[in-house]
Amino acid sequence: MVTVSFMPEGKRAEAKIGESLLEVARRSGVDIIGPCNGRALCGKCTVKIINGSDSVSAATEEEKAVLTPRKLNEGYRLSCRCRVVREGAISVFVPSESRSGEYVLLVEGEVFEERLDPVVRKVRVVLPAKVWGALDEAVASPDLPRRFSLHSLQKLSRMADVGTEKELSFIIHNDEVVDVRENCRPLGFAVDVGTTKVAGYLVDLTSGKTLATVSEINPQIAYGEDVISRIDHALKEGVEVLHRKIVDCINELMKKACDAAGSSVEDVYELVAVGNTVMHHLLLSLEPKRLAYFPYTPTTREPLYVMAESIGIRANAEARLFTPPLIAGYIGSDVVADIIATNVYEEDGPVILVDIGTNTEIVVKGDGRLAACSTASGPAFEGAHIAYGMRAATGAIYRAEVLADGDVKYKVVGNAMPRGITGSAVVDIIAGLFKVGLMDRTGRLNTSAGTRRIRVGATGYPEFVVEYKENTAIGEDITLTQKDIREIQLAKAAIRAGMNILMKRLRVKASEVERLYVAGAFGFFLNPISARTIGLYPEIELSRVRLVGNAAGAGARAMLLSGTLRGIAHDVAKKIEHVELASEQEFQREFMEAIPIPGTEAV
Repeated sequence: MVTVSFMPEGKRAEAKIGESLLEVARRSGVDIIGPCNGRALCGKCTVKIINGSDSVSAATEEEKAVLTPRKLNEGYRLSCRCRVVREGAISVFVPSESRSGEYVLLVEGEVFEERLDPVVRKVRVVLPAKVWGALDEAVASPDLPRRFSLHSLQKLSRMADVGTEKELSFIIHNDEVVDVRENCRPLGFAVDVGTTKVAGYLVDLTSGKTLATVSEINPQIAYGEDVISRIDHALKEGVEVLHRKIVDCINELMKKACDAAGSSVEDVYELVAVGNTVMHHLLLSLEPKRLAYFPYTPTTREPLYVMAESIGIRANAEARLFTPPLIAGYIGSDVVADIIATNVYEEDGPVILVDIGTNTEIVVKGDGRLAACSTASGPAFEGAHIAYGMRAATGAIYRAEVLADGDVKYKVVGNAMPRGITGSAVVDIIAGLFKVGLMDRTGRLNTSAGTRRIRVGATGYPEFVVEYKENTAIGEDITLTQKDIREIQLAKAAIRAGMNILMKRLRVKASEVERLYVAGAFGFFLNPISARTIGLYPEIELSRVRLVGNAAGAGARAMLLSGTLRGIAHDVAKKIEHVELASEQEFQREFMEAIPIPGTEAV
C-alpha cells in the first residue's frame, strides 16, 4: 500500500503503483493546476518531494528540460511525470504557484437592451372555500392556461381544503401550469460555462432584478486548460467525470446564490446556460468525439429545453434548462449570447466583436451580413505557455509599463509581492519594449541596448527581467523570455488573421468600422493602447473600442428574462456565416503577415 500526503493541507490519499502524483491529486481533490493536461509541456504542475523519494520514479528527460538542476536537486518534480513505483509513505508539498489560487474572475458584462418577457411567470389565484367541480376548473382565470402538469395537479389536490379559501401561487412555464405553492418568488439562474471560469446570476423572474452574482473556477481545469485537452480526456476516460464536475459546480454556485438572496433552490424554475460548443456538450453529457476531427460537427446546433434534474441539476423539480443555439463546432452559444448582449445584430454600420479567452471567437458585421470564426489563442494570453505566466490571482502582475531607461513599473493583484505575470501585463511589456527601442518589429530583444534587464538566460536565449528575485514571492527573477514574446506574437497573429479574413469576406475596411466590441476577461483587463501597438487590433480609433466584459454572461441573463430574445438568438445563429479558418487559403499568408509588430504609435 502507498500513502501520499499532500502538504500543507495534510490531505492523505491511497495511491496505486504506476499512478502519477497528478492523477492521485486529482482523484483526491487536491488543488494542482495542469494547463497541458499532463503532457509535460507547461511545467506548471510542480510539486516538491519531502519524504519518500525512493518510492517515486526518477526524473524524466521531459522534467529535466523544464525544471532547473537546482530545483531537481531540491526535490521538485512535475507531478504529471512523477510516478509511484514502490510501496511506502510519500509526502509532497504543493507550492502556491502550482495552485489555482484566488483568481480574479470577471463576471459583469454589459447588456445594451434588456427586455422583460420571461417564459416563467407567477399568477396569484384564489381557490374557493367550496369546490364542487374539478379543481383545475375551480381556479379558472383568464391569466391561467388550461394545461396543468401532473406535478402541479398533485400539489393542488393536496392543498384543496373544503371550507377554507386559499390564495395560491401558480407557476407557469410558457403555456403550462408547472407548480402550485402557497407563496413563491419564481427565480431563474443564468450561467456562463467558460473553459476557465463559471459565472452564475440569480434573477427574480418577476422584476428582472439580479439578486446575486457568483463565480468559480471551472473544476474541469484540472484536466487541462483548453478544450482540446478536455476532449482528449473525455475520449480516453469518458465524458461522465467532466460532466459531473461542471454540474456539481453549477449546483454549488446556485446554492450559494440562493443562500445569499435568502431563497431556496426550490424557487429556481428555469436556468439558461451558455458556453462554447465543447462546454455545451460536456454539460449535457453529449459525446464530444465528433468535435475532435474535421469538420468538427456538434451533435446538434439547435436550442434545447431539458428538465434540469435530467442532467443532475438540483433546482425545483419542474425547472427547465434552456441552452441557446450553437453556431459551429468551435463557436458556441456564448458567442450568440455576446451578440444578444451587445445588439450587434441590430447595428447598421460595420462592427467587429471579439471574445478573447482560452479560445477567441470573432464576429464581423458588414454588407448586411454576419460572419464568425474561431481561433486558438488563449493559452498564451492566459499564461499557460509563458515561463512566468499566470492568471489574475494574488501575486500576479496585471498591469506594467516599461520606462525609457528599461525599468518597469507594475501593479500586482492583492498588492502582494509578485510571483508571475498575467497575459494583459505581458502585452503591456511587449508594447513597452517596442516603444522604447528594446525590441524590434520582429519581436527580437535588443541585447546590445545597454540595459542589464536584457540578458541571455539559462536556455541560451535572450530574456527581459521584469523583477529581480529579491523583490518576488518565489525567490526567482521573473522574466519575459524571447520564447514568451514569440508565443504572444503567434497568438495575436491568429486573432488578427481571423479578423482580416472576415473583414475581407464582408468587404469591411478598418477605417469603416464603427465599433470594436471586446468581450471576455482577458480583453477587459487588456490595455487597448498596448493591444493596438502589438497589432492585436486593426487600425481602429481607440474611441471606437468598447470593452464589454463578460458579455456572454450578460447575454445569458438577458435570454433568461426574455422569450423574445431567445427567438432572436435562434434567428441570428441560423444567419451567421461560419468561416473555418483551417480551410481558408489566405489564412497562412494573413497569419505570417500579422506576426511582426506593426509599429502603431500610442495615442
